[in-house]
Amino acid sequence: MTDVSFDDDFDDDKPLPEISVDAYNKLDRWRDELDRTQKMDKRAVFERAAADLFLEAEFEHDLAASRAIADAIYLLGRDHAGLDDDDIQFIMVGAKARAERPTERVNGHDNTPPTDNTPPPTDEGDYGHNGSSQAHDKTPRIPPPLTIEEWLARKLPAPDFIMGDWLTTTSRVLLVGPTGLGKTNFALALALHIAAGKNFLHWRPQRPCRVLYIDGEMARRLLRQRIDDAVNRLGERPAGFYAPSHEDIENFAPLNTAAGQALIERFIAQLKPDFIVFDSIMCLLIGEMKDPAPWAAVMPWVRSLTRRQIGQLWLHHTGHDEKKSYGDKTREWQLDTVAHMEAIAREDTDLSFSLEFRKARERTPATRADFVLARIALVNDEWSVEAPAIVAPGQVSPLGLKFLDALHNALAGDTTETRYGRRAVTLELWKAECFKIGILQHDKTPKQISALWSKYRLELIAANRVACDETMAWTV
Repeated sequence: MTDVSFDDDFDDDKPLPEISVDAYNKLDRWRDELDRTQKMDKRAVFERAAADLFLEAEFEHDLAASRAIADAIYLLGRDHAGLDDDDIQFIMVGAKARAERPTERVNGHDNTPPTDNTPPPTDEGDYGHNGSSQAHDKTPRIPPPLTIEEWLARKLPAPDFIMGDWLTTTSRVLLVGPTGLGKTNFALALALHIAAGKNFLHWRPQRPCRVLYIDGEMARRLLRQRIDDAVNRLGERPAGFYAPSHEDIENFAPLNTAAGQALIERFIAQLKPDFIVFDSIMCLLIGEMKDPAPWAAVMPWVRSLTRRQIGQLWLHHTGHDEKKSYGDKTREWQLDTVAHMEAIAREDTDLSFSLEFRKARERTPATRADFVLARIALVNDEWSVEAPAIVAPGQVSPLGLKFLDALHNALAGDTTETRYGRRAVTLELWKAECFKIGILQHDKTPKQISALWSKYRLELIAANRVACDETMAWTV
């Protein structure tokens, strides 16, 4: 099969045998339309072409065919639309994201594949002022949840936690630290523990996962040494850990370009990871990091990974001011969690730092222990953590332990839900179990029952044994 690169063009004398006939015919038609279009209108036509052709690429079973279509789209923009690289890549990233969710509407526009006669999309949303769909949208649309009642009645899947209460398969995390402080050592150790499904520091995993580690900084010799060290500390070689070296990939493209994202997409298609570590932003993206444009170009792809249940950890450097991340701050606004590392001097190790969660959308009163300010160090080839706010479960009175036993009994039943990745039951079921084992008694007055129930429920919460919301309870 012929592999098309960005340096090749396609024409009648140079067919693309690895792609379908339909895809090739569409490429040919879009090329002709662009050649016929006036210069001022070429960008709009190219946007339609990119959306149509990326959708076609979604139906290709061969990764080489999908790549060939992506390369051909680039050539359409360069040679037939006359656009510069930045415009082409910006349009391609958006079109690719839309193609990955064809039944949704993106930025208020229908994502139905355009035809040669499709007019440029309007700037109006799904519904007009009277609530009716636009004329070009032939499929009736169900309005999204808007009211409080609609939101509270909405059934959404529970988060898939993969490490403690701070990392899920939809997490978007930024880890910031000064150069040389140990970001890579820490991130590699975290990735390997996630892959192995083993405890790391004060965080507990739910299951072994598939983790892809994308390194853009180190020579492969050094990457091999870091992996070897991390594996020896872990004590095993998890089968779900993968780490390609940028040195082994010819023309490793920045990830805020279509070519760079296409490369990682091939790994994703092959490995189906639950989590990806990107080390680091300044090495994997191109452009001035003080400018929002480089990160803006990668965000549609970042969001597409989230939609596909792929968690992400992006490593980033500080600048001269080691108390904040280098460059534009908009990247922090669009991520769920921002963790900041600061050096702590220790005589017994060169790798010692504090880890502070400056932004944590997953943090709740029940999960705060996973987000406390922690002192982390690598001493005698072992990871250690000191976190004053992380305390062993407090002392509980004998009667309090019976209330805890009642909750365990209720949780062992079939009528459970999920809260923050843990089994939970209603407060009423817990209270019913307390009556069942006799620590609450029906012959007492309602006021006496309420006082006893409240006293020991609060005791268990204060001792960090139980967490509750307004309706549910679960163990910590």
